[in-house]
Amino acid sequence: MSFFDFVRELRKSEPDVRKAAKAMKILGWICILGGIWNFVMYYLGPFDESPFNLPPSYPYLALMLLISLGALFLFAARGIGEGAPWGKKAGQIAVILLVAVFIGFPYFVFGSEAPLPEDGYFSVIFIIFLTIFAAQLVIPAYLGVRYLGHLPVQEALGSDPRFRPESISQVRDDGVGTRGPMAHHAYKDALLPFGVLGTFALLIAVPMLIFLLVEKYAGPEKLAFMFMPTFLFIFLTPVAYNLVPSPFQRERTLIASYTGGGSIFFFNGTWPFFRLMVYKDGIEVRVMFHRFFIPYDKLEDFPEKLGFFSVGLPIRSNLPGVPSSIRFHAFRMKKIMKLVNEQRKESQANE
Repeated sequence: MSFFDFVRELRKSEPDVRKAAKAMKILGWICILGGIWNFVMYYLGPFDESPFNLPPSYPYLALMLLISLGALFLFAARGIGEGAPWGKKAGQIAVILLVAVFIGFPYFVFGSEAPLPEDGYFSVIFIIFLTIFAAQLVIPAYLGVRYLGHLPVQEALGSDPRFRPESISQVRDDGVGTRGPMAHHAYKDALLPFGVLGTFALLIAVPMLIFLLVEKYAGPEKLAFMFMPTFLFIFLTPVAYNLVPSPFQRERTLIASYTGGGSIFFFNGTWPFFRLMVYKDGIEVRVMFHRFFIPYDKLEDFPEKLGFFSVGLPIRSNLPGVPSSIRFHAFRMKKIMKLVNEQRKESQANE
């Protein structure tokens, strides 16, 4: 989902135990993997040299801090799933600490000698950029803390139809992963055992590590032969896989297909990484080696008109294995929305 979709959901949607626990789990694994990544990258990259000048203690501090923070998020996910009040408190503390880590990172690296632009237009632009960056952290954090505070506790979970004790471990749609090398469920088909965000991170991290290893042990002259094939692999392979028929397509008659961009959770992709398939009984979204099928009767109503900030088709559902909020945008969005609405009404009329 886009930033504005994320803020809107935190502000207006009813607190959902399953979504909150899933988000805590995703953030937990992101922190843990981020700690390991920072530790490894310090020794592979020139981060102990100018202009970085990271202190020797940085990799160990980053590793311990982020892994501890990730463990706190996972601990919160368990408590929230069980409906325990301490789960909400642990999640709120973890969110606040995560924002503090992001904001405090420049001061830890540069201290009082942080590089600032000279007076003039660049100084104003720099301040505006920092303000936007801080707002994108602080605003969702504040709303997230408030969202967690409104979650039902154990006494109320028995009457909450959205809560299923087994759903926290079974549903992994946005970033943690799925079980097995090929995950195929009623509404989801995945080539890799990772979520969309995890697949994208892997697709970027593995080539970067290979580049650093080659530069360190084989010399920078070897990188010239690897750059173009790697670049084409990263950007063309997911797009090409979107053209491969999915199990959902083989079982249905395709009405129309569109290539564009979109967003899922913290992943935002431009054209042509997303693909929308329109069928008689539902729609399918393809991105990063994942396919999600949403029947029309499980799809929330579309807005009457597209928003100025949240451009694109909002695809919201509450299906196992499917991200609760997907946004797809492409050229001729009015035509796409009209077609989807027509197929949806026709499907509902035939029920």
